[in-house]
Amino acid sequence: MEHLSNCLVCGSKKIINKKTLIDYSLTKERFSLYQCLSCAIVFTNPRPKKDKIKKYYDLKKYDSYNKKSGFFGFAYGFIQKLNNSYKTSLLKKYKIGSLLDYGSGSGSFVNHTQKKGYTSFGYEPINKLKHNTIHKKKTIIKKQKYDWITLWHVLEHTYDPKETLKNLKKLLNKGGLMAVAIPNISSYDNIYYNKHWAGYDVPRHLFHFNASSFEKLVTFSNLKIINKKPLWFDSIYTSMLSEKYKKNKFSFISGFIRGFVSNLYAIKTGQYSSIIYILRKC
Repeated sequence: MEHLSNCLVCGSKKIINKKTLIDYSLTKERFSLYQCLSCAIVFTNPRPKKDKIKKYYDLKKYDSYNKKSGFFGFAYGFIQKLNNSYKTSLLKKYKIGSLLDYGSGSGSFVNHTQKKGYTSFGYEPINKLKHNTIHKKKTIIKKQKYDWITLWHVLEHTYDPKETLKNLKKLLNKGGLMAVAIPNISSYDNIYYNKHWAGYDVPRHLFHFNASSFEKLVTFSNLKIINKKPLWFDSIYTSMLSEKYKKNKFSFISGFIRGFVSNLYAIKTGQYSSIIYILRKC
């Protein structure tokens, strides 16, 4: 395990242990969350070393990588299709052009946007894909620049989110934009489920943000938030999964209700379960 003695975003050594969580998804191991007292960003600490992290990604079971049988696999696939359409409609309000989906998972968003008129490419370092436009090596995606770079629930998986954003910014065309979707630790469903909240997903999620701490990360990365939108269905799926972690026999019903309630709260507070941020260069 790698132990961090300081915040990788602002550099402060003023960090405190906030809570301990269980990897409910796979190993049942325990991981701690630390928070920076300077910039308020939360991170998993200690964390698996880069050469060991793959063991925490079950390529056959991890939702983002493959189509799964069973209810939760069906629910994830259904919500993924709705979200792909929603995300694409949001991007089209700004521009259509070349697109890099950074952390492509199963490749569904690349496939969807290609059908909608985008010249789309993907980068996926873990999942094994047979796809002509999704690449495993960064050297290939760095050979051109893009009008859009998207990170759909990917930034929280990176070992250094500030460095990741800075490097991707260099791959944007003039006037290019980035779309980043991340879970929100200030959402109602997080507060309700606490240690059982599926949005933590330790140790795969190495960083954990709310709107305020993410804005600080964006500022440190010399980017600017120009818009933000909710991912409406994430609260429902996350709540269903959280109920499953609590071993609720009625996880579908309870999770659906709790996710719906979370969205109702968020309409007033703006604290949605997951938020899409549209970024541009400063």
